[in-house]
Amino acid sequence: MLPETLSNIVSFLLVLVCFACILSTPADGERWCAHNPKDTIFRRLGTKTPYRHVQNKDVRNIATVNGCTVSKIWGLFRHGTRNPSKSVIDHMRVTLPELQRDIVEHGQLCRDQLELFERWQPRVKVEEAKLLVREGGDELYRIGERFRKRFANYLPERYDANAFRFKFTKTERAEYSARNFTRGLFGRDEPIEYPEALRRDPVLRFYKGCEKWKRQVKENPYSYREMDRFGSSKEMRSVIEKLSKRIGTFVSPEEVHAIYQTCAFETAWSERDTSPWCVLFDKESISTMEYNEDLKYYWIDGYGYELTYRQACSAFADLFESMDGVDRPAFTFYFTHSGTLLKSIAFLNLYKDNEPLVAQHYRHKRKWRVSHIDAFGSNLYFVLYKCPNGTHSIAMYHQERLTQIPGCPEDTPLCSYDHFKQLYAERIEQCDFHTMCSEPHVPSMVKDELMNFSNVVLETPLIVEKSKFTSAAILFAQRQNSQEEYGNVVHSADDPFRPNYDRIRLKRLSVLDLSMCVICRCDIKYNNQRKTLKCDHAFHVKCIKQWIAFQNICPICRIEL
Repeated sequence: MLPETLSNIVSFLLVLVCFACILSTPADGERWCAHNPKDTIFRRLGTKTPYRHVQNKDVRNIATVNGCTVSKIWGLFRHGTRNPSKSVIDHMRVTLPELQRDIVEHGQLCRDQLELFERWQPRVKVEEAKLLVREGGDELYRIGERFRKRFANYLPERYDANAFRFKFTKTERAEYSARNFTRGLFGRDEPIEYPEALRRDPVLRFYKGCEKWKRQVKENPYSYREMDRFGSSKEMRSVIEKLSKRIGTFVSPEEVHAIYQTCAFETAWSERDTSPWCVLFDKESISTMEYNEDLKYYWIDGYGYELTYRQACSAFADLFESMDGVDRPAFTFYFTHSGTLLKSIAFLNLYKDNEPLVAQHYRHKRKWRVSHIDAFGSNLYFVLYKCPNGTHSIAMYHQERLTQIPGCPEDTPLCSYDHFKQLYAERIEQCDFHTMCSEPHVPSMVKDELMNFSNVVLETPLIVEKSKFTSAAILFAQRQNSQEEYGNVVHSADDPFRPNYDRIRLKRLSVLDLSMCVICRCDIKYNNQRKTLKCDHAFHVKCIKQWIAFQNICPICRIEL
């Protein structure tokens, strides 16, 4: 009897184990199985989109248009596909292997897609950060080849310093993009005379010399408010929930961003391979991540603030000097970066939507899509044509496609060069880069100590330039080292997943002179002029009334009023 009883017990336990396995193992129908992931991510990878997604392979001759023949060319070219930054590589090498283990052990994915994760391993080292990859060199080589075919014999077959000007920024990725382009253009290695490369080139990378833009836009927490709002939207929460379920463990917004970035870079690196991290997204999820990218670049490099694109006048001043100058080479090619392309696009009023991009407009159809307009290898060039009647016309090409110039007649492919110059004459004439980009003088009086206290500076958001406040009127707190502190966690200023915040905590608040109104930066001489908010910060009554009419938060700590 005992053996039989023991046998029954063992059988019962086996049944329980099998039943537990059935409960813990999802049915095949419950597993996520990405169908055609390459189609899902196509043109949805933000500024890391590979150029092959947007390229124009049509190589029909464009040296002659409507009887007019090419006279001069001036162009901006973004470098080709590169490796990620050090911070993204750190995620690839530390964060993602941990998620990889979770996926292999607990992931709710199809078997063949689980196998992709089993085989995956990081492919890049920190010391290789931001270097041009083989695919990036090939992108620019092919663009050069197509350039030769489109303009045929109107471009000299061999390099001539009097005819060509090639220049790149002081970065490896820009330099080798230029060298690969020229190899494709001439069909061989030519002894090209490149000018000295500059880190702060006033034409190729003008924004690097604009301290005002850096402080008031790029490092200003206010510039990221729409991303913050979108980061807590139901759409973004849905992405986190979906990926958490598919991975088999909860993932943070930062981890979701790391997955998106890895998907983008690994896709850009190879046309043949599919990144396993891409299979975690459906079209809705990847579109949500793309919109988050669009918000970032709209407000930091696009139309968000006037100074951002106004400073591009230095590049376009060079364009007109090149087109008008008899001593300038006929063909000018500059190799630069995403920031230059996007600011130049905004300067030209290209892809401008009727309303600013904001978090709640996710479902709206939009023109500003960086996946389309600022992929790796993106290009923007102008061709000056000489016409039989002695006049000159100009055409603009973006991503190697003839593109309508805003402000020019829409019924013709070419625009009168005189009309084109007139469109930008005022902005070019007023292009005083030093004045535009210099930060306002900060007096050294004791009451202005708050402008200089440790790790914190106060700045004016550019959005108030359109209001009745002066450029020194409305001050925001931000960290000097490009980081903001929310509670006990420090987040980089260009981290797309920054937490929502009610206020910015300032260190050493004791240095704030409570007798001074930080809006007008004058003393509050009498108590009947003082208005103290619930956060205990005080201002002139008139000043805070004007401020609240503009925005209902404390100018110092951003607490809602």
